[in-house]
Amino acid sequence: MNLLTRVKKSLRHRAAHQASQPLSKLLSLTGFGRYGPGPQLKSPEPLRQAGIPYETFRFDVAGLDRFWNELQAGSPVLRHYCSLQPYWEKRSQYHYSWTQLAPLLSREDAVYLDIASTLNSPYLEVIRALAKTRNVFVQDLVFPPGINGHEIGGSAAELPLGNASVDAMTLHCSFEHFEGNADTGFIREAARVLRPGGRVCIVPLYLGEYAFTMCDPAWGYDIRREAEPVIHLFPGWGERHGRFYGVDTLKERVLDPAHAAGLTSRVIHFENILELHPTCYTHFGLVLEKPAVG
Repeated sequence: MNLLTRVKKSLRHRAAHQASQPLSKLLSLTGFGRYGPGPQLKSPEPLRQAGIPYETFRFDVAGLDRFWNELQAGSPVLRHYCSLQPYWEKRSQYHYSWTQLAPLLSREDAVYLDIASTLNSPYLEVIRALAKTRNVFVQDLVFPPGINGHEIGGSAAELPLGNASVDAMTLHCSFEHFEGNADTGFIREAARVLRPGGRVCIVPLYLGEYAFTMCDPAWGYDIRREAEPVIHLFPGWGERHGRFYGVDTLKERVLDPAHAAGLTSRVIHFENILELHPTCYTHFGLVLEKPAVG
C-alpha cells in the first residue's frame, strides 16, 4: 500500500468515525434501528431453558499466563500483539482454540484453515510456533478469488476446496460478520470440507438476550433492514455488521443445519472469562466436529 493510498484510507476512516454518532441518532429517530449496543448474553440460563445443551469451561488464569509468556519469549510478533488491548482480550479465544485443535495439528500432513483471516493474524503465529503442520491457509473475501498460495479468496460459504480435505478450522471474531445466509452456508460447507474427525472452533459465539444485528451506520448504511432482526446502531464501533444470535436463531441458523449436515456441536460457556479482565467479552464458543469413521 503506497503513501497516497494510506492517506486516503486514513481520511475515510476519520470522516466515518466523525459521522458515526450523528448518523446513529438520526437513523434511530427514523425507526431504522435502536440507538446503542444490544444486550450481549452472558449467562447460559436461556440455553438451558430452551433445551440447548452446553458445556462450561473455566480458564486456569495462571496457566493461561504461562502459556502466553512462553510463546512471547520466542516470538517478537506475539510480544507486540499481546501489548495491544484488542489482541490481549483475544488471548483466551486463541488459547481455547489451540486446546481443541492441538491433537489434529500434530500431524505434518494436517490441513488448517483460518476463516475470515488476514496474513498478519496473531493466531497464525501461535500455529507456526506450536503446530507441526505447515499446511496453513487463510481465507477471506478480500483475497483474490480461488487458491493463491496460502490465500483462499471468496465466500466462506463456497470454499474452492475438495470434499473431506481440511482437518481444522478457526473463526475468531469473524462468524458474526457473515451477512445474509452466509452463516448457515458456512456451516454446511464446513461439513463438506472437513475430514472425519475434523473440527471447527468458533470463538466467540456471539449470543444476545434476543436476536439482533449490531451496526455502525458509518460503515453499514446499506444494510437491508428487512433482512435483519432488530438492528442496534452502535456509534464508533467501526464494523458494518455483527450478528448476535438469540437462542431461537442459534438453533435455526446454526445448530439444526450443523446436525442435519452430520456434524456434532458443543456450545461452550466460558464461565470465568471476566476473571481474566473486566473487558473480556468471550462468553460463549462453539465447537463443531465431523465424527470419525469407525
